[in-house]
Amino acid sequence: MSKVLSGKGNGYYGKFFFVMTVTVFLTISILSGILYLNFERIALNQSYDQTMDSLAQTTQEASVMAVTAATFAKQIHSDQNVANLLNFPNVSAVDVSTAIKQLTNYRETSPFIDSIYIYNSEASTFYVSTDMSVPAVFSESEFYDLDMKKMLLHIGDYETLKPIPRKLRIEGLAGNIAEKERDTYTFLLYDTLAKSPRRNAVIVNIKETQLHKHIDGSLTNDPANTFLIDKDGLLVSNSWTTPMLTDMRGTSYIHRILKHGQSSGYFATSVDGIKSLVTYSEPDYLGWRYIRIVPYAVISERIDSMRFKTFWIAAAILVAGLVLSYLGSRRLFSGLNKKLSRLVNLESEQRESLQTMRSEYLRGLLNGYTNTDAERARPMFERYGIKLDPAKPCRVLVVTLDDYRSLIDQYTSDDRRLLRYGILNIAQELLTGEGRSAATADLGEDRGAIIIQAADLELDKVEAYRQYSERLQAAVSQYLKLSITVSSSMTGMGIQSVHSLCQQAAEASFSRVFSGPGSYIDSETVEQNKAKPYEYPLHKEKQMIDELMLGRLPEVKRLFSEIMEDTVNYSYISYQLAISHVTFALQNAIRTIRQHSSAAEELSIPSHQLYTHVQVETLEELTKRYMALFDLLEKYMEDKKKNRQDDLPGRIKRFIDEHYADQNLSLETLADEAGMSATYIGRVFKQHTFQTILGYIQEVRMNKVRELLIQTDDSIGDIAERTGFSNNPYFYKAFKKHNGVTPAEYRKNARGLLNEGNDDGAILA
Repeated sequence: MSKVLSGKGNGYYGKFFFVMTVTVFLTISILSGILYLNFERIALNQSYDQTMDSLAQTTQEASVMAVTAATFAKQIHSDQNVANLLNFPNVSAVDVSTAIKQLTNYRETSPFIDSIYIYNSEASTFYVSTDMSVPAVFSESEFYDLDMKKMLLHIGDYETLKPIPRKLRIEGLAGNIAEKERDTYTFLLYDTLAKSPRRNAVIVNIKETQLHKHIDGSLTNDPANTFLIDKDGLLVSNSWTTPMLTDMRGTSYIHRILKHGQSSGYFATSVDGIKSLVTYSEPDYLGWRYIRIVPYAVISERIDSMRFKTFWIAAAILVAGLVLSYLGSRRLFSGLNKKLSRLVNLESEQRESLQTMRSEYLRGLLNGYTNTDAERARPMFERYGIKLDPAKPCRVLVVTLDDYRSLIDQYTSDDRRLLRYGILNIAQELLTGEGRSAATADLGEDRGAIIIQAADLELDKVEAYRQYSERLQAAVSQYLKLSITVSSSMTGMGIQSVHSLCQQAAEASFSRVFSGPGSYIDSETVEQNKAKPYEYPLHKEKQMIDELMLGRLPEVKRLFSEIMEDTVNYSYISYQLAISHVTFALQNAIRTIRQHSSAAEELSIPSHQLYTHVQVETLEELTKRYMALFDLLEKYMEDKKKNRQDDLPGRIKRFIDEHYADQNLSLETLADEAGMSATYIGRVFKQHTFQTILGYIQEVRMNKVRELLIQTDDSIGDIAERTGFSNNPYFYKAFKKHNGVTPAEYRKNARGLLNEGNDDGAILA
């Protein structure tokens, strides 16, 4: 009887397992079929999202390059030496040489500049700085850039400081054998208010290879072809198959993209006989679109592989299930705990998957590539468990890890991700029970974001967020041993404003350079500082360089600190402008010092020490780096001073300081006073002071003239005579060349600034 029951039991369990196995097989087969039909759509969406992320980064790099080129053009236009080439038809050879050297300095400062032209329409002359072996000055009729000459005839048709893609034709140019043409982006800076069709212009040519490097660099190890077109379908960057400036409107996929207007998207089509996925961005502020073409086989390869694997696995499960259904019938219930454990694991994986999708969705909202319509966002919020109302006002806090460079050295990428996860969890926990709702998102690298909605206006005040940020910083320091900076946006109306709020808070975080690590930065304060007009103190820069050339390093340190500290109450862009100016001036000064050093005394300063501002997070750290640089310069100059055999330059300076008013003061007078030859004292003085004796006499006299113009009401002629100038026309010419304005204008400007109580001074020269 027991054997019969046993047989029935085995038969029962066998049938049960048979039904279960077939059911599982059919379920897997049906689900696999459904998934396969959706995999392709999902893969295309993922490819589109990834591509748009990469193209967004490329767009930012291209914008930075365009802004930088425009800034250089403006800086060149405002340069006093270059202004002579622009505004005067007859310029001396010395002034031309000085201006060309200055243009070369600008060109060598940035690797992406191909060449710089200065066009004087009145003189019909081009002044050129390029890496090719060509003259620096061309008459308009002899200039090799024929396209530029045509452009200047219709210069009003081109927008100022906007990139103009073109081919710079140089085939047959003397000294240039290999190249026929160069792909460039040309920036024109000219007077847009002038009525004359012929206008002076500053022309900056940017290498196309720099933008192409950013496009390929953001999509490395990728079989895709990425390029740019303008609003008319003209190719404005080189692609793998087509050269720049090719008209692409004849291709079906470009025509289809242009029909979509201002939107971005993707579609599958045949490109050059190969089925491909074409992804395109919306036009940027230049009207350019970024297009990426990926062979369809690259996307569908994994899908096809997964399809075959799925069906083979399903078939194997059926066969194995039929065999094991009888062998394992007695162990059905003994394995129940294992099945339950497996179920728990599956639920955990599902929760992690939901968390990942939630984070991706929030990151999309913050970065602006996810739909932010309140009504469409509401079901997504419910699906992902986001406890925010899409229609209510909100605020975004951006958390930035301090000293991130050291964290890169200490932790792996996964560990740094866990640290960001821990910080955002602490932020979420601190808001529990405070009358606020929040959602957090990891922005990658050194940043995370917190979207907060307050229950009432009292909780939405700036001071309330400051207090919350301080508690968050204290908790992160206690539990994770990390320092963070918190920057807060202003309050925005609904979830549709989250992207702009995130950008606002991220921009505010740059002000950490002033406030230091572990600080709280409010966007309202940052916006107020941005509204203040900043005027870079060129007179302090000139004084600093003069003091550096004279070896007075303590004064150099003081002036450097004043220049940088002046930017504290302005925007971060003002800080960048100031440090760029200072770095450029120091680079030129150190180059001059090197040129006047003997081989045994050569100054050894690595070039990267002049660009430490790109690696520092705070103004204090930047100042320390530059103080170390100045200490190195001071040691060099002190060592050089100790090696002098006598104090001849000092004696010469003292004599000039005492007898500058003597109109007969000259190199021969000083030679007689010192009892040496004029050639010798001139060489020794220049070797130790890096300037000529006549130049120093001119400097002392000009300093005294400026002092008398401000402090006395004496006539300009009397002042000129009292300071050693015997020839009034020469005095006026020398004063304007040295100071940029006439003596009368200088006196008027200086006294006006003194009456206004402007401690910072103004740019008088």
